[in-house]
Amino acid sequence: MAKADDAQSALVALARHADLILDAHLNNANRIRETRENQSILESLERHRLVWRYRDDDDDSGPNLNKELVHLLAHITRAQRRRWASERIHELWSDLQELFEDYREAKRLAAYTDKDRLESSIAEHVNMLIEDIRSANEAYSSYLDGGYMYVTDLDLRIRENEKAIDRAGKLNALFDSFNINELAEQAGTDTFLRRLLLKHLPATLEEGRKNLASSISRLSVMLVRMREDQRLSRMVGGFEQQFVNNPGYVPSIADINLDNCPARINLTSEFRVASHPDVYEAADESDMVALAEVARTERDVKISDPLEAYRAEGIITNDLLSADEVDEDDPTDSLAEELILHVIDGGLGDKEIRALSVLASSGLLIDEEGWLYALEGTINALHPDDRRCLHLSYCYHPHTTYRDNIHIHDMILRQHDVSV
Repeated sequence: MAKADDAQSALVALARHADLILDAHLNNANRIRETRENQSILESLERHRLVWRYRDDDDDSGPNLNKELVHLLAHITRAQRRRWASERIHELWSDLQELFEDYREAKRLAAYTDKDRLESSIAEHVNMLIEDIRSANEAYSSYLDGGYMYVTDLDLRIRENEKAIDRAGKLNALFDSFNINELAEQAGTDTFLRRLLLKHLPATLEEGRKNLASSISRLSVMLVRMREDQRLSRMVGGFEQQFVNNPGYVPSIADINLDNCPARINLTSEFRVASHPDVYEAADESDMVALAEVARTERDVKISDPLEAYRAEGIITNDLLSADEVDEDDPTDSLAEELILHVIDGGLGDKEIRALSVLASSGLLIDEEGWLYALEGTINALHPDDRRCLHLSYCYHPHTTYRDNIHIHDMILRQHDVSV
């Protein structure tokens, strides 16, 4: 008895709040607007589990109607959905339903003359229904192709596009309202009705759905493009107004305000670029000469011997400005050549020697990096036969910033065919 009382109470709640429930189903995507006036109604419907919601949902659109209630509303509002899409199609379908009843009654009474007349009338109405469905779809497609192209204002074109999408939704509601189960129920076991309602009409509906899907897809793409054009147009218009309202305005990076920029984005890290000169480029050659002159000048300050300083000063001259060139032996290059010849000639035997150890015992006042570069250049200038007699290995560690690079801090030399 309690179950019957609960069911009756739920039906009374549905009848009492029918307008609000229908408005939610038809106009608000099966959601009831949660307002102060609807609070008591929502509590009543929740008590009968006719609506549901997430308790932690922050969405302001309101609770949903129960799935079973939505199915019931979809069933009883099919005729209304047809009327939205096309009044003519709704009238034809209503007339067909009356003809179906008369046709079944004529068959029951064996009134064959009336049966033949009704078959002809039913076939005519079904053909008219099919033609109206095709016409509605074709008219919609032609409207997409050029129906509102005469509208020049971009905002108005967007509004027309949105109206077209709304009409597409109504036409899609029309196609969905023709349920295959309902058509099969109307046809029953009658061969004539089954051929019309389960073969010709479903084929037309399926064709219409495909064409409608293509049209909606095109409309959606057009709407996205027009909204993007609208956004760009407003941005360009803003720039135009800035120049019109402020004569003589010149954009500057100083106008950019980064106070509201997130700290993580407004943070730059060290960016290192390793540059390499092009020896075949005249501009780079001039820069290299200038750098070499500065480097030799700094080196001369450290040389205590006046004679050696004099020789070092004349080692490099700018041949772009003068044809004179002083050719003097560089003590660094001479030391590198002596070391390499000593190793190749077998002076080390089965031992090995470190490049920085040689530099430390030589007494030359040059930096370690310059000594390693000089030694490397001398080795690369060797004849291939001599180079094969020398075994060279490097002492290195990974770069502190770029772990894929290595930093060489020493070189080990030994005779190639002598095992250590």
